[in-house]
Amino acid sequence: MKNNYDPLASVQAAGPPGTISFIYGLSDLTTFPLEEFRTCFDQVFKNKASLALQYGPEQGYGPLLDYLRKRFKKKENVDLPRAQIMLTGGASQALDHICSLFTNQGDTIIVEAPTYHETLKLFSDHGLNVFSVDIDEEGIIVEQLEAVLERLKRKRKSARFLYTIPNFQNPSGISISLARKKAVLEVIKDWDLYLVEDDVYRELAYENEPPPSFFALDKTNRVLRLGSFSKILAPGLRLGWLIAPPTFIELLIDSGLKRMGGGSSPLIANVVSCFCNHGWLEPHLKFIRAHYKLKRDIMFKSLETYMPEAISWTKPKGGFFIWIKLPFNLRIEEVVNWSQSSGVLVLSGNDFFVKPPQTPYLRLAFSFLNQNKIEEGIAKLANVIKSHIR
Repeated sequence: MKNNYDPLASVQAAGPPGTISFIYGLSDLTTFPLEEFRTCFDQVFKNKASLALQYGPEQGYGPLLDYLRKRFKKKENVDLPRAQIMLTGGASQALDHICSLFTNQGDTIIVEAPTYHETLKLFSDHGLNVFSVDIDEEGIIVEQLEAVLERLKRKRKSARFLYTIPNFQNPSGISISLARKKAVLEVIKDWDLYLVEDDVYRELAYENEPPPSFFALDKTNRVLRLGSFSKILAPGLRLGWLIAPPTFIELLIDSGLKRMGGGSSPLIANVVSCFCNHGWLEPHLKFIRAHYKLKRDIMFKSLETYMPEAISWTKPKGGFFIWIKLPFNLRIEEVVNWSQSSGVLVLSGNDFFVKPPQTPYLRLAFSFLNQNKIEEGIAKLANVIKSHIR
């Protein structure tokens, strides 16, 4: 499935020339299945052009929905009626759609600390009040979640939903354990709370299969699960899916957005359906898991080789990110600036919190860089840190 695309053609996307950027969790351009896409575009234009280029049904292209349903049954033993799934313009559009229809300005939601920084911006755009709950090596700390809900209750407020990235979380790389998932589901049931499960990294598991999803475990119709082809095929497809109770799907399908624009990306949905129904998805997933696992392992080895003992990091079993914990006596803004001066671009951990943490963190993405650049960049970053540790 590998292609011969030169990643240097888009180096600007990962930083100015001459720099090594660990900022963006971009897909490696060499993983894009170009020949298969060309074949599918040709087949769609030859056989289904009038269908693929027209407005599509609001729920999305039926054959692709059915492929996903069959795959969920085979891979996760989840029986998914057609009424519980729809295609979206990526997971980001799905989350924005949820906020538009099921929240009002001033509503409260709860997120993990840390959480994906761009979702914090999206929630801010909707005028939502965001509370956070710490995570540990097993995920959301349930006692803190309950404490936040109690605090809101005393103020005569409630939360609309809990937003979580359960597998190989962005930014921490942490995955929520099965036991912790069950405990969280008990809390949301007791507090009549919905849970938005942003599961876009699930397929990027480099060791064991992740535990069952919140959606698979839920018995009370309180979970809305997001998925995407961005991380597993190509971000430019802008195609994902939302799984939710039928009443939610009905409201989303009947929304102004869908009535005006129809289903998400009919042309791309036809192409992706062609790709999947040719049997190419599973071999492609096998390829990219091995590809990204190698990069992750090189990042681990480089950190172990070059970083001083005062530095620690998470050891995710999948995904694109590693979370670096720095000594308290380092100011994160200075570390970012020092690194940039040495030609290494890193992202401050402060961006991933509702309120800046006392501990300085960095998020490092290993997905886009080639193997040599990963090692070179970590060596330079380590030298910067070593020179300023007191």
